[in-house]
Amino acid sequence: MRLWIVGYTPGARGCPVVLKGELNQPWSWDAHRPGPPGDVPSGYVYTARHPVLDLDYWDLNWLASERFLDVCRAFGLRVHPVPVEVLQSGGKPTAKKYAYLTWSEWASVIDLEASEAELDTDLATGEPARHRHFPGAPVLLSVDRFVVDPARVPRAAAFKCLDLGHQLVCTDDFKQACEEAGLRGLAFSDLTTYTQADFWG
Repeated sequence: MRLWIVGYTPGARGCPVVLKGELNQPWSWDAHRPGPPGDVPSGYVYTARHPVLDLDYWDLNWLASERFLDVCRAFGLRVHPVPVEVLQSGGKPTAKKYAYLTWSEWASVIDLEASEAELDTDLATGEPARHRHFPGAPVLLSVDRFVVDPARVPRAAAFKCLDLGHQLVCTDDFKQACEEAGLRGLAFSDLTTYTQADFWG
């Protein structure tokens, strides 16, 4: 099974290199906790410093368009939107509707024995560091070679991958659906090509 890291690529009209702007109020939920965000205040407004925004997925803060969310829904993914009105630099709302996405689909899929990876360490205990909401998944300090353990891959067509700092990973079918929908600003890279240098490297 081939898995893809879902990222962002700039360059197209409405897909800036860096998304600049201000959110009118901070997130009231823990983005790394699986499941619905719970009770959140309404009225989130993101005022961008760009004349045109037309992207469908911004991976750094999990902002996504309704079109991207439609693809997720078509695959039955347990994804939970927090609506946010996005205003362009002139104060005009974007043509697309947007939301921040929280996820119930999470997994660690690395084969630690077959991969070349170093585990992070809890300085207080000397034991391998673990993810706060997923104590069974160790935190990786570095990765030189990533090998997927098929037995650890969930059935979900897309999921947040604990091995990659919570990036989104998807199947061929999900990638193809995004491409067929003409979603803008998405980039896909083969999970097995993923590497990560340690903090001091």
